[in-house]
Amino acid sequence: GARGAGGSPQGGDAGRDHRQPALRARARHGPDGAQRLGLALLRRNGGPTLPKALLRERGWRLHDPLAASLTLEGYRRFLQWSWAEFSVAKHGFVVSSSGWFSERSASYLASGRPVVVQDTGFSRTLPVGEGLIAFRTLEDAVAGAQRIAADYECHRRAAREIAEGYFDSDLVLARFLEDAAA
Repeated sequence: GARGAGGSPQGGDAGRDHRQPALRARARHGPDGAQRLGLALLRRNGGPTLPKALLRERGWRLHDPLAASLTLEGYRRFLQWSWAEFSVAKHGFVVSSSGWFSERSASYLASGRPVVVQDTGFSRTLPVGEGLIAFRTLEDAVAGAQRIAADYECHRRAAREIAEGYFDSDLVLARFLEDAAA
């Protein structure tokens, strides 16, 4: 992501990799004036076809997500080092419009880091626009990153507010228990 683990593309079906055209497009766009940009890719996702040299040349930093997530403290530091999260959702979550939302994205929000993620339908229930940017196209994603860069502190505050308002364990568990008892 823009400077963090959240940049890891997650889309794609087994045996079929439709992330590569998007990676090439982002590499052509480069950082677009944002802070440092990074991609955390599992080795199986960053195979021989990943244009690593091109990504580095365009200002991206490549990270091993396993190294960043071996300990809770290491993961927390990595999130807090990150400028924002960028993530592409799995194809099935997008086409089903299931509303799926990553726990990693919630962690970024809780760390006060903005999130730019492919919309899986979560925009129907979560506030988007400040702190949480939902995108459907590459152009939407680039515009979202530019909006964050233009007013980063506003997006950081909004990210934390979304986490507190929608993902706080006291709120989530209370509602879960109420629904289960009904």
